Amino acid sequence: MSHSHRYVSELPPALVELDAGLVVGQRQESLLIAGALQKAIFNSANFSSIATDEQGVIQIFNVGAERMLGYVAADVVNLITPADISDPQELILRASALSAELETPIAPGFEALVFKASRGIEDIYELTYIRKDGSRFPAVVSVTALRDDHNSIIGYLLIGTDNTIRKQMEAEKTLLGQRLRDHQFYTRSLFEANIDALMTTDPAGIITDVNQQMALLTGCTRDELIGAPFKNYFTDPARAEESIRLVLSRKKVTNYELTARDRDGKETVVSYNATTFYDRNRRLQGVFAAARDITERKLAEKQILDLALHDALTRLPNRLLLTERLAQTMAAGKRSGRFSALMFLGLDNFKPLNDNHGHYLGDLLLIEVAQRIVSCVRAVDVVVRFGGDEFVVILSELGLERARSAAQMLAVAEKLRAELDKPYVLTWQHAGQAAVSVAHRSTASIGAVLFQDNANSQEDVLKWADLAMYQAKQAGGNQVCLHEDHLESLASDVETPRHPIGK
Repeated sequence: MSHSHRYVSELPPALVELDAGLVVGQRQESLLIAGALQKAIFNSANFSSIATDEQGVIQIFNVGAERMLGYVAADVVNLITPADISDPQELILRASALSAELETPIAPGFEALVFKASRGIEDIYELTYIRKDGSRFPAVVSVTALRDDHNSIIGYLLIGTDNTIRKQMEAEKTLLGQRLRDHQFYTRSLFEANIDALMTTDPAGIITDVNQQMALLTGCTRDELIGAPFKNYFTDPARAEESIRLVLSRKKVTNYELTARDRDGKETVVSYNATTFYDRNRRLQGVFAAARDITERKLAEKQILDLALHDALTRLPNRLLLTERLAQTMAAGKRSGRFSALMFLGLDNFKPLNDNHGHYLGDLLLIEVAQRIVSCVRAVDVVVRFGGDEFVVILSELGLERARSAAQMLAVAEKLRAELDKPYVLTWQHAGQAAVSVAHRSTASIGAVLFQDNANSQEDVLKWADLAMYQAKQAGGNQVCLHEDHLESLASDVETPRHPIGK
C-alpha cells in the first residue's frame, strides 16, 4: 500500500469519502487539463470515446459509446474496463498473438487492448463489443496512451466505430465473389462437359476461348488455339471465314457444314451452329460457336441412303435408283448425241430351284447372276436388280451412229446370254453340318432397246425392253430379242433377223 493510501485510510470516514471524490475529480480534471480529449469528440454520437485511467478503469464514456453499447455513463464509469465489454475469446487470441509478435507475456485482459499503445506503438484493431443486452457488433478501435507533462501514462483513449455495415458489405462482397466464382465454375463446367467443340471468337474471327472438345478436334492445345484465326482449322478457310461474317450479319447461323482438319491431317465433318454475344452494355463481343462432329451421322445417312437405293441381297442398285440413272443416261445422250441401250434380263429356270432347294439356294443363285452380269459390262454402265429374278442393264454413251451402237448393244447382250448360260455350282453350309453343293442350269431371256435421247419417256423405254424380254421367253428362253418397234429401223443398218437370237 502506498503512503498516500495509508494516509487516506487513517482519516475519518467522512473525510475518506471526500478525499476519494477529490481523487476522482482530480483524475478527470487531469485528463481534461492534459488536452488529450476534446469536447467535440466526446459529444459526438458517431463513434464511441472511452477514456480510462492508467489501470484501465473507465473514466469517460461519451454519448457515442452510450448509443453503441446501450450503457449510460453511470453504468460503467469507475466500475469496469473496456475489456469487460469485449469478447473474452478474442482477448485471449489477441494476447496470444501479441505475446508471439512482441516476444513478451501479455495477459488476456485490458493489457491486451492497450499493450502496444503503452509502448508507444500505433494500434488500430478490430474486435467484437458486447452490448448491455448481450448482443454483439464488430468495431474498429484506435488506442492512444494519454500522458502528462512528464510523459507518464495517466490513462488510455479508445475511439471505436461500429463496423457492422462494413462487415456486412465485406460479407456480401465475399458472398458475391463466391457466387461469381461458383457461376464461373458452373459455366466452365458446362462449357467443358459439352459434347460439341465450343469456341468463342472476336468479331474478326480470332479465337478467344475453347473447350477440350475443340482441342481434341484440332489436335492443338487451348493455349495454341487462343489467339489464332478460327479459319485456320478447316479444310476450306474461305468458307469458315464466311461463316463468321454470316453470324455477324444474321446474328445466328445453324447447321452450317464445315470440315475440320487437325494438325495430323485427319478430317472431321462438323455441323457449325453459332450466335453473336454481347457485354452487359449490349456491345458486340464476338461469336459463340458449337461444332458438332457429324461424321458418323453423315458415313449413317449414306448407309441409310445406300440401303434405300440398293438391293439388300446383291448390293446392286434397285428400282428407285434405276429411275435416277436412266434419267441421267437419257440427259447425257441428248447432250452428246450418242446412243444408249437398255436391256431387261429374266432368268428362265429360277422357280424350280427355289421349289426344290429353298429360298436360301435361290438367293445364292441371284448373287452369282449379279456378279456375272457386272463382269460383262463396263464400269460406266449400270446394272440393276429390278426385282425377283429380273435385272436391268443400261449401256450408256455407245456411239454416234445407230448401226455401230446397235452392234455394240447386241454384242454385250450375247455376251450376257452366254455367260448366264454357263452351269452354276451353288454351295452352302448350315451350322454344325457339312457343306452341300448343288449343280444348277439357269439361262436368261434378254430384251433390248436402243435409244438416243429423252424424246421417249423412261416408262416407254422400260416397257419396250420388258416386252422384248417376254418375246424371248415365249420363243423358248436363252435368247436376245429386240422390241418389234425397233426391228424395222435396225434392219437396214444391222444384219439381224426379226426374230430372237441365241440358242
